[in-house]
Amino acid sequence: MRAASIGSLLLLGIVPGTARAQFVHPKPEDNRPEPGVYVEDPFIVKYRKRFFAVFKGDFATFNKAYGEIEAMVQKNPKDARALVWLGNGQTVKAGTMKMMGQGADAEKLLATSRATLDRAVALRPDDPNIYMMRAATLYVQGQYWKTDELPRVVWERLRDDCEKFIRYMGPKRMPRVSTHVRGEAYGELGIAYKNLGDKAKARRAFETLQKVCPGTAYSERAKKEIAFLGA
Repeated sequence: MRAASIGSLLLLGIVPGTARAQFVHPKPEDNRPEPGVYVEDPFIVKYRKRFFAVFKGDFATFNKAYGEIEAMVQKNPKDARALVWLGNGQTVKAGTMKMMGQGADAEKLLATSRATLDRAVALRPDDPNIYMMRAATLYVQGQYWKTDELPRVVWERLRDDCEKFIRYMGPKRMPRVSTHVRGEAYGELGIAYKNLGDKAKARRAFETLQKVCPGTAYSERAKKEIAFLGA
């Protein structure tokens, strides 16, 4: 079967790259933490906006940002912040290739992406901006590929990164960070446990999410995930 072009997919109403980028797409008010509790690295925030434009079909913004990141890594291969975004971009490109019928090449690039993400975290293992960006990217991999199509380590890393962040924040600070940060940490943790086959811990993560983000879209998605888990 001949691989589809991006143009032909667009004509069919299929936008390559438009997987669900996050557990819940945040509203502006979801990104407002209490002052001084936890501030994300402005570099990470800047490139998240530009990279995640691809999930709305804006390839021009994504490609420009990706080119900038590639140049940064070429200049400094030990730039953990640039590396983690390079790994994210490689995942998006791999997912797009998969949708275009380039399965074998997509699998290779996806494996490269995971190695890139791991290099970034190895350089700054205790920086939550880095390991939570890896977590977010691993979550995205699960949007392009089915659970059993990915190695178990994807879900183990996602679980470990989310749990590490929750420990880092602690029970006093976690309720005071933004709704989005709380929602993504517990939501992606639940997804990791679900895909590892541990329904009890997945349920616990989703129930905690309902408690820390009541009356939000995060709570609603958690409710649906609990229903999917069954009895």
